[in-house]
Amino acid sequence: MTGGDLINSALRLIGVLASGETPSASESNDALLIAQQMLDSWQAESINIYSILRSVFTLTVGQQVYTLGTGGNFNLARPARVERISVIILNNPSQPLELPLDMLNYQDWQEIPVKNILSAIPTRCYDDGQFPSRNLNYWPIPAVPNQTGIYSWQPLNTFPDLTTDVVFPPGYLKGIRYNLAVDLAPEFGRPVPPEVATQAVMAKAVFQVLNLPWVRSYVDVGLVNPRSRVYNWLTDQPAGRR
Repeated sequence: MTGGDLINSALRLIGVLASGETPSASESNDALLIAQQMLDSWQAESINIYSILRSVFTLTVGQQVYTLGTGGNFNLARPARVERISVIILNNPSQPLELPLDMLNYQDWQEIPVKNILSAIPTRCYDDGQFPSRNLNYWPIPAVPNQTGIYSWQPLNTFPDLTTDVVFPPGYLKGIRYNLAVDLAPEFGRPVPPEVATQAVMAKAVFQVLNLPWVRSYVDVGLVNPRSRVYNWLTDQPAGRR
């Protein structure tokens, strides 16, 4: 679907256009800007993001700070959020070993007294969240050319213009169409029909439910089958039958 097709459809939902009519060039451009703004705002909501992207990059010996963004050290469109970071050890290239890194906030990073320490295996990473490129600070500084894995939010597609076809995952088009109609209504001085407002909420919920993360449930081993097991606090495991 093109941006122009989507906009015309959304304008029909709020009664700005009748069937077969088209908006003026200035109206289309105004509506395109609103569509782009709406999709940009969705980038900041985790349940609107349909995938966590795993990207692998090479760490440079002696380099601590790496820019993550278009044209940066890690050339990837700047994600709204980085969920996890790992180091990939290449001692055995046929079976690389991936180890998760502790992700630090600014307070954790401040509390590291000596930051320019070299090591074969970094154990922590501080993401400062800068724009237009995030800065990833690895500690200790990589001393061998291993790799790093970046697990980040997959950015949503947007409409660059009125004529380019844009593809979305299943379930998104209706949500975009109806929610755009809601956002366009004030711009064109129209009330939002109640059925359009209802459909906007329901259609958006469809893909948000699909995007909800899996939640792992854990039960403390000391509580598992307590009538037949004794808990060993030294090993954090059941100790056997009584």
